Amino acid sequence: MPGIGIVTNPNSRRNRRNPEQVKRLGYILGDSDSRHELTKHPDDIRKVAERFKENGVEVLALNGGDGTNHVTLSTFIDVYGETPLPLIAFLRGGTMNTISNAIGIKGTPGKIVLRIAENYHLGEPFEISERDLLKVEHGEQVHYGFIFGNGLIYNFLDAYYNSGNPSPWVGFTTLVRGALSGVIGGSFAKQLMSPFKARVTVDGEVWERREFKAVLASSIEQLGLGFRPFTRCRETPGKFNLLAVIGSTPRFVMQLPRARVGKLMNPSVITSDVASDVLFESEEPIPFIIDGDMHHSEGPVRLSTGPRLRIIIK
Repeated sequence: MPGIGIVTNPNSRRNRRNPEQVKRLGYILGDSDSRHELTKHPDDIRKVAERFKENGVEVLALNGGDGTNHVTLSTFIDVYGETPLPLIAFLRGGTMNTISNAIGIKGTPGKIVLRIAENYHLGEPFEISERDLLKVEHGEQVHYGFIFGNGLIYNFLDAYYNSGNPSPWVGFTTLVRGALSGVIGGSFAKQLMSPFKARVTVDGEVWERREFKAVLASSIEQLGLGFRPFTRCRETPGKFNLLAVIGSTPRFVMQLPRARVGKLMNPSVITSDVASDVLFESEEPIPFIIDGDMHHSEGPVRLSTGPRLRIIIK
């Protein structure tokens, strides 16, 4: 039966703090042609995806953080196969909600669901943004998300999560601490900027450089904390923006204000390309992040353009 399907991760920090809000989402949907599913384990997501596909759910609303959403989408894409995914709605159910912020989605989970339910039942058109996902493959594993990064971004998130209380404020203070340490050549900056070493092949062309502070890719403008470094992410359909941090730590810190407001950065410090296929090969394990979720690969990592999503703005 078609309708609206909500997938809630009850373990997300925001949902744990506000369990009553999770209950209200079901009350808002109310009718029999909509479903609200709680997914406590990865196996739950697959079962829900199979039911939603069988029932022809037309709107898939995800209530969790960026990392939860990427895991849920990866499972739904695998289950749906060649069948197009429903319209996607991000309910801002996480701590940071970087993806929602970048695309322009506003409101609390309850208010977003209420708007969607009203439009759906009145037959009113949704405002839609179409965005490509990134497809990340390593070994037999396949993931999908919007933001990929290694090196600096992985090290930053490692420090952020190890703070014991991840939040936007902790993210900001970790950033400030790293920037100040970078200016004076401190140990924290050296930890964050420890080099990532790999052979990188971009659309069939091997880069000469083998050592980077970070290589990042995205199909949305924002990286997090309001920074908008991916200025070319929508330049060429079917391609994503690929950045490589190659400059010294002090020079990188000087580029942060430009990244914050979405201006082009000095190419001698941060290169910017568009690509549809990137291969990382290294003799060492490759740590990387997808939408804030941390991963490791013992072998090559391939990054390519994934399926295009139709995302509800309002």
